[in-house]
Amino acid sequence: MLNNPLILRYRYSLMRPRKFWIYITIYLSVVVLIQLLNYMAYEHQEILENPVKFFKNIFIQFMVLQILVLCFLSAINSGSAIKEEIAGNTYDFFRMLPISAGKKTIGILLGKNLIVLLFAAVNFLLLTFFGIYGRVSISLLLQLFFALISIAILLNSTFLLSSVNKLSKKKSNNIIALVLLCIFLGPFLFNGLIAVLKIKELEDVTGNFYTIELPMLILISLVILYFSCWSIAGILRKFTLEDEPLFSRIFAFIFMVGFEIVLLGLFYTYLTKENKTAIEVINYSFWLISLLPVVTVPFGSLRSFDKYLEYSGLIRNRSNENKNMMLRMFLYSNLFLGLGLFIIWAIGAIVTTSITGMELSSCLYNILVLFSFYLFLLLLLELNVVYTSISNKAGLLLGFIAAVYIILPLILSGILPANNNLDLFSPLGFIANLFKKSSGMIHSIWITNFILCIIPLLLVLKRHSYILKTRRKM
Repeated sequence: MLNNPLILRYRYSLMRPRKFWIYITIYLSVVVLIQLLNYMAYEHQEILENPVKFFKNIFIQFMVLQILVLCFLSAINSGSAIKEEIAGNTYDFFRMLPISAGKKTIGILLGKNLIVLLFAAVNFLLLTFFGIYGRVSISLLLQLFFALISIAILLNSTFLLSSVNKLSKKKSNNIIALVLLCIFLGPFLFNGLIAVLKIKELEDVTGNFYTIELPMLILISLVILYFSCWSIAGILRKFTLEDEPLFSRIFAFIFMVGFEIVLLGLFYTYLTKENKTAIEVINYSFWLISLLPVVTVPFGSLRSFDKYLEYSGLIRNRSNENKNMMLRMFLYSNLFLGLGLFIIWAIGAIVTTSITGMELSSCLYNILVLFSFYLFLLLLLELNVVYTSISNKAGLLLGFIAAVYIILPLILSGILPANNNLDLFSPLGFIANLFKKSSGMIHSIWITNFILCIIPLLLVLKRHSYILKTRRKM
């Protein structure tokens, strides 16, 4: 690993004496300042009554410093690697390096963070020292360190993944990555910081994965490491197949199945409780969280119009029957991926409903309605793909239609008299109603959605047919 050319390159760049001593001076100044301020508070202000509280206070402050250094500063370094290659006009050289995608990934994640990792190692030693004297148990120290390292791996790999794609020149990608991480990891990080302030309580907190009871920090860390593996797999795929989507079809389905299994493991003990009111909320919470990859994964797996055209050439010689070719085109399309993801989600939703003992017919109705919403939005996404070659503004129009479709029923529900149920015709309003349980089955919702799907479906089929005809003429 030390012979990795990228690590050697970054080492020569980052650890030049003049640069290196500046970093060391800044770090030592922060360390000394933290200890000096705490000593003054302990010695003169009597804010800290005893040495144990003094060391525990320093421990908490160094834990926050470690989070900033190991998690966020390193993630920024990893996310800027490809951007710097592009800005320095050396990205082509980087692409042609005769090393594997794995070595490139390791080279960036470690090489760009050599100094950060050095300071993080020193912080771990200081945390151990202050933790022991602050009467923090060794077991809790190891759990905290494991959690920090797992979060750092996920943040670094995700930020690097966000910079590897074709749009890495745009600043919006890092912003999108940051927003997504805040959505998924924000509650964990916020609760983690609060928990650090209550170390005694944190040590006794446990969580369940199916019937296995684990310390909460260990459980969260293992879940984070699981998703880190997927993030790293995405980096390897983009380094190897730059023009391909982030997810292949098979791995998109595997990711969805794995997501369902992991999420079900976290929810299992709560789904088996006897409180019927709470169980409904927990069940629908599972539905909502497990819907996230159903909605987001298709964007990371989109096949473009050019890919369709290329694939139609491959199947042209295999079959002369137009129907068979249309079926093959459908199986290759983004529609098939989206439908497959939804079917996996629906199976998971039925499983959790069976576990809770809720009424199956009502849940099947809710799944049907959610499918009708999803199908319409999925068709709009496919329309954007197949009509981009005609007009690059098609996406703007379709995005506007999707926004009106989602928001307009909510607005009309607020304007018109009460109890009109118009909010249920919006996917957001319908999902919110699952938790309220304020209305029964309204069949006009899914009927209306399926009627709305007719025109987009016909347009999609027309474009698929056009692709096949165009390929025949080539």
